[in-house]
Amino acid sequence: MRFFRPVSVAVLAVAMSSAHSADLLTLYRDAATQDPAVASAQAALLAARERVAQAEAANGFGAGVNAAANANYFDLHARGLPKAATDRGYLTASVSAYVNKPLIRPALFVAIEQARASLILFEVSLAAAQMDVATRLSQAYFDVLLAQDNLTLVQSQKAAVGEQLAQAQRNFEVGTATIVDTNEAQARYDQVIAQEIAANNEVERTRYALRTVVGRYETNLKRLRTNAQVSAPNPSNMDAWVSRAETEAFGVRIAQQTLTVAEYDIKRAQTGLDWTLDATASVAHSQSTGGVATGVGTWVNSGVIGVTFNWPFDVSGGVNARIRETLALVDKSRNDIEAARRLASLGVRQSYLGVTSGVASVAAQQQALKSAETLLASTKLGLEVGVRTNLDVLNAQQQVTQVQRDLALARYNTLLNDLRLKAATGVLSEDDLRATNAYLTD
Repeated sequence: MRFFRPVSVAVLAVAMSSAHSADLLTLYRDAATQDPAVASAQAALLAARERVAQAEAANGFGAGVNAAANANYFDLHARGLPKAATDRGYLTASVSAYVNKPLIRPALFVAIEQARASLILFEVSLAAAQMDVATRLSQAYFDVLLAQDNLTLVQSQKAAVGEQLAQAQRNFEVGTATIVDTNEAQARYDQVIAQEIAANNEVERTRYALRTVVGRYETNLKRLRTNAQVSAPNPSNMDAWVSRAETEAFGVRIAQQTLTVAEYDIKRAQTGLDWTLDATASVAHSQSTGGVATGVGTWVNSGVIGVTFNWPFDVSGGVNARIRETLALVDKSRNDIEAARRLASLGVRQSYLGVTSGVASVAAQQQALKSAETLLASTKLGLEVGVRTNLDVLNAQQQVTQVQRDLALARYNTLLNDLRLKAATGVLSEDDLRATNAYLTD
C-alpha cells in the first residue's frame, strides 16, 4: 500500500493542474527555472566567479612540500689500478618545504581586475537571458492564443456557411432559388473546411513552439479578455525611449562590458615587458647512508630566503605583436558597441510605433467589426426580401470573420510590442508580465 499512495497523489495533482488554465506569469516562472539558455548563463556566471578566485589566489602565497627517497648503487674501477675497484650501495632521503609570494607582478593585478570585469559581463548576460525567456515566452503564448482564436473563428464561419448551404439547398428544392446559390455555398463551405484543417495545424504548431520554451505541452491557456486595452507608451516621446535604449539595452551593456574586458587584455599584454619581483623561502633536510667518495653516512639541514628578480626582453617581437592584436580587438569592441546601439535604437522605434499604431488599429478594428456585423445583418434581411443574394450573405459573413481575425491580431501584436518596447530598453521585468497577465481570463 505504501507504493500506491504517492501514485494516487501524483494523479490527483495532475488532474488538479489540468483543471486550471495556465497563465503567462506561471509559465514564465516555470520556463525561467528550466530554460537551457538561462541554465547556460548561470553556469557561465559560476565559472566567472571561480576565475576571480583563481586570479586572486595567483597573487597570494604559494607553499608546498617535496620529499624523495632513493636507493643508490655504484661500481667504481680505476684504469691500471685493479685493487682500487669499489662497489657500494647506499640510501638517500630528503624532504623540503618552500613558500613564495609575488611582490611585484603587474600581470597578476591586471588579471584580477579583468576577472572582476568578466564577472560583471556574465551577470549582465544572465539578466539578458532571463529577459529573453520572457520575450520568447510571450511571443509563443500569444501565438497559441491567436491560433486558437483563428480556429474558433473558422469553426464559427463553418457553422454559418453550413447554415447558408442548407438554406440554399432548401430554396432550390422548393424552387425559390437556382442551383447557382447552392454551388456558391458549397464552394465556400469546402474552402472553410480547408481553412479549418490549416487552423488546426497552426494550433498544434504553436503549442509545440510553446513547449520548447516551457518544457511541457500546454493545451489549456488563459485567454485575452475582450475588453483588454493597452495604454500608449509612457513617456510618449519616442526619442526618450531611444535614448534610454542606447545606454541601458542589454545588447549595449554587454558590448560595453566586453570592451572593458578587452581593454584589460591590452594591459595584460603590456605587462609582458614589465619586470617582476618574488619573495622565496625554503628549508630542506637530507640524509644518506653513504656516498660515492666515502661510505660514511651524512645528514644536512639547509635553508634559503631571498628575492627573485626577472626582467624579460621582447627579443622576437611576440609581446609587441600581442599588444597590437589587443589594440585591434579593442577597436572591434568599440564598433560592436555602435552596432548594438543602432540595433537597440531600431528595435525601440519599431516597438514604439507598433504600440502606438496598435492602439489606434484596435480601436479602428473594433469600429470596423461593428460595421461588418451591421452589414451582415442588413444583408441577411435583404436576402429575405429578395434584394440580396446568398453570395452577398456569404461575402458579408467572410468580412465579419476577417475583421474579427484582424482585431485579434492587432490586440496580440499591441501587447507583444508593449513588452518588446520594455525589453529593448532593458527594463522588462516580472512586474510587466504580471501587468500583462492581468489582461487574461479563464
